[in-house]
Amino acid sequence: MRFTSIAVIFIIFISLYSSGCVGSDPAEAVNTTVNGLLNAIDAGDFEGALTFYSGDDLPVAGSIEFIFEKNGFEKDSIKSIEVTDQQITENMASVDVMCTVIEYSMMGKAVDESQKPVYFRLQDSDIGWTVTKISFASTIVLSEDDLVEIELEETIIDPLAENAPIIFFVAILMFASGIYLDKKEKGKAGKTGKTIDLTGAIPIQKESIAQYLKFVPSQQPSVGNKVTIDIWVKNFTQQPYENLAVTGTFPNTLEVKNMNLFFGTIAPGETVKQTWVVKPKVQGWISITEPTAVFEYGGAKYMGVLDPVWIQVQ
Repeated sequence: MRFTSIAVIFIIFISLYSSGCVGSDPAEAVNTTVNGLLNAIDAGDFEGALTFYSGDDLPVAGSIEFIFEKNGFEKDSIKSIEVTDQQITENMASVDVMCTVIEYSMMGKAVDESQKPVYFRLQDSDIGWTVTKISFASTIVLSEDDLVEIELEETIIDPLAENAPIIFFVAILMFASGIYLDKKEKGKAGKTGKTIDLTGAIPIQKESIAQYLKFVPSQQPSVGNKVTIDIWVKNFTQQPYENLAVTGTFPNTLEVKNMNLFFGTIAPGETVKQTWVVKPKVQGWISITEPTAVFEYGGAKYMGVLDPVWIQVQ
């Protein structure tokens, strides 16, 4: 798929160059790439958006769909695109964009509009200017250390063969994770309950998950008494989260009834809570490490690992 995406980008740039849309001005070429990606997002064409992207953190069209919908970009919602800042070096560029975005009601009617910034990093290569990083938080600082390797093959190769090393690596990673989780669950002597299947899940950044999943421990926990840790999940998108589950790695200093919690389907706009119930054995700071969420969204399966959850035991 990556080879196909790169080939499509190459064809788009050749077509634009031949038609006179892209000249020798790098600023114009950079803006063409950014606008092409955002216009594809607005049209709901996430496969098309992926052709403008060559980064590693959004490997599939579903990843791009998820991150933009989570930040309030729906189909046909971008009213205008304004470049507010642009920095270009010999082979890299950063572009800050302010989008006027229409907000729709549940009935599909336009009810409001807001300003939403999007920040891009781009890289020049044999295929032209392509996006390698997207942020919704702040301007992306350019560094030569962030250059990615982009190659254009001279011959057509089966996309599966192109991605064989990645597929093999992911398969080995999932296999190793399965062995580890199985061993961990058996060691808990029945405390885990129903298991959580991470097979085939696409890893996403913890910052993406942390915006809609929160851990709230009860106040003033003490040794030998039950402590609750509420897990709140809010669906900010226009599609449901399906088969959402949360787990974590609990130390021997915490007794836990069920470490695996299953939320099922969470509808758009819905907020759901479930609770870990634990019993501390010692005083001091105790952490639940590797809190992990897995869910299905838009036909794809995702997973992410968040920062440890800390409780201070009196």
